[in-house]
Parts: sequence; structure tokens; C-alpha cells
Amino acid sequence: MGELIKGAWRSLSRKRHRTWLTVIGIAVGVMLVSAVVVIGTAGRAFVDEELDSMGVGGLSVMAQTGGELISESTLRELRALSCVNSAMPLMVQLGDVSTTAASCESALCGIDAGADQVISLKLRYGRMISPGDVSAAARICVLDEALAKQVFGRVNVVGKTVTVQYGDRYEQLTVAGVSETGSSLLQNFTSMIPGMLYMPYTTHGNITGQAAFDQVAIRVNNDSEAAERRVENLLDRLYDGSSPFRTDDLATQKARLEGLVDMIALILAAISAISLVVSGFGIVTAMLSAVSERTREIGIKKAIGATNRRILLEFLTESILLSAAGALLGMVPSVVLLTVLRLMGIAAPVPIAVFLLLLLFSLVVGGIFGAYPAYKASRLQPVEALRN
Repeated sequence: MGELIKGAWRSLSRKRHRTWLTVIGIAVGVMLVSAVVVIGTAGRAFVDEELDSMGVGGLSVMAQTGGELISESTLRELRALSCVNSAMPLMVQLGDVSTTAASCESALCGIDAGADQVISLKLRYGRMISPGDVSAAARICVLDEALAKQVFGRVNVVGKTVTVQYGDRYEQLTVAGVSETGSSLLQNFTSMIPGMLYMPYTTHGNITGQAAFDQVAIRVNNDSEAAERRVENLLDRLYDGSSPFRTDDLATQKARLEGLVDMIALILAAISAISLVVSGFGIVTAMLSAVSERTREIGIKKAIGATNRRILLEFLTESILLSAAGALLGMVPSVVLLTVLRLMGIAAPVPIAVFLLLLLFSLVVGGIFGAYPAYKASRLQPVEALRN
């Protein structure tokens, strides 16, 4: 086998330009497929991270439009369930935020301690809201960078005071922290709002006069379907068999979204694989040219005892070697892309199994498209070949 590979390498080295063009053609096909796989894998990892960060691995209890809101007592009952790891109320209202220098409209968000794990809030300066802040309805808040810059003219404004207005109610809040703009998932849903202000949901209730909640995000300890049934049973029991709230199993929605991402990546990979198959015709062309150029060489080998099988294996080895070189070269840009994504903070897993499968597929393509030229070379008659 080693002798066949060495002989194939020497034969391919004779026509380096043609060999490189063929290898590059295969590499382009492999690069497209592997790049799609890497991007799809990174996209799935990113979606998983974002959904997990907002608690889309559990349940969501939402009040029906125009119906009864979720009360504090209902929230305590939900938190008391053994299957519930945490239950987070979410409240969002539009209001005005002002300082002595500027004023603007903002989204006033009532959150609980640890909400950064639910809405993917990333802190840049100061601190987040603590359980003590929630229980005491502390007059503190966390601004995002955009809002801080708009009302203060700079970003690090920890310790400063802002005035929040909702309707005819006013409240002065001390800035406890500043978050990165765009890090909160809530901001993605309210992209038309210039900035976000987060405060304890108890403080939010005092300012807006709304003591109940529109939505509660729940993280569960075990199977989400079983937890959903327990939550629904609890709500039915609390409301005399007719719960006014809707319970969504976000884990199921997450699985569907992941499946959609995987399906899109698979379709794009399949489309890209067509280019890899097309590059196989380059192998046919290169190998047929090689057979034509080396007809006399084949005749000499047969005249001194080379069998048809030996000639067949020599040319098949060359075509498979071309495919292997093209596959390995085509994977290099994908490895570089994977490294760049990791440097950008996207923890995409290395699809080693996919790379190995792609290499195997490339070898199969090389073997299939190199079979006819190899067969043609092996069937040459020594006398006819020597005449050339």
C-alpha cells in the first residue's frame, strides 16, 4: 500500500499545475460544506446559550389579554412547588427617565434578584439587584449603557440619581449598576425603545401601581412536561378548577427551534455538497488526461509484468489521493472560522465526527469518479499502448 501511495504521489507531482487545480476544485466543495456545518453548529450553540440564559428550558405562565394578572400569592405558591427551581416575575411598562441634563422615554422593567440569568443581562459597572433590594422595594435601578449615555452623557454613572415618571407618579432612583446595551433579551423585543431601566419588581409596583404580574418565567428541576402538569394543577386548584392563565412548555418550543436550526443547516449542507460532487468531474478530467499522457508508460509496465489489477489500483490511488488532499485543504478555512468564532465568544463545539464523515465522503467521491479512468487504463493492451 505504501508503495502505491508513493508511486501515486510521484505521478501527481509530474503535472503540478493540473494537480493543484484539481485539488483546489475539491477543496472549494469541501470548504463550502464544512463552513455550513461549522456555522450551523455555532448557530445552534448560540441559540442554546441565549435560550438557556432567558430560562427557555422551563415554563412560562402568562396572563390572558385583558384577564386577571398573576398575584404575589400565586407567585409564592409556584415557588413552593418541589419541581420549581426558581420563578421570576417580569413586568415592563413605558415611562420617562430624566436627570437635570436630559429626559427620554424608556422601558421600565421590574425584575427579581438573579434576573440576569433569565433575561441574559450582562453587567458592566456596579452591581445587580439583590434579594434585599426586592424585599425592601429599594429605590435603586440598573441602566443600560444607551440610556446612561443619553441622560448623563457618559456610561459609568453608578451612584447617580435619576427621576422616573410613570403617569403622574414620580420616583427618584439611585443607579446601582450599568448593563451592556443589547445584552438583555427584553431589549431585543423592544428595539424601538432607546434604553432600558431595570428595578426591583416591588419598586416597579410602587411606581406603576401594578402589584400583579403579566408573566412569570419558571425554571424547573426535572422533566418540563411533568412540571407543566403540576403547575397547571396548582393553578386550577388555586382558581377553583379554571385557571385564567396560560402555561407554555418553553423546553418543547426550544426543541422545535433547535430542530429548525438543524434542518436549515442540513439543507444548506446538502446544497453545498452538490459542489463537492461537481468537483468530482474535475477528477475524471484530470485522470483521463493522465491516462492519455501515460499510455506508453502503461504499456511498458504491462510488458514487464504489471497486471490489470495493479494498473487499476495505481490510478485509483491517485484519484483518492487527490480527493484526500482537497478535503484536508478545504477543512482548513473551517478550522480558522471555528477559531474566530471561539475568539468572539461563541462556544461552538468542534464537529470532529462531521469532519471525518466529510473526509470519508470525499474519498468515496474520488474513488467513484476515478473508477472509470482507472478501468480504462487497466484495459489497455500492451502492444497498442506501446505504439503511442
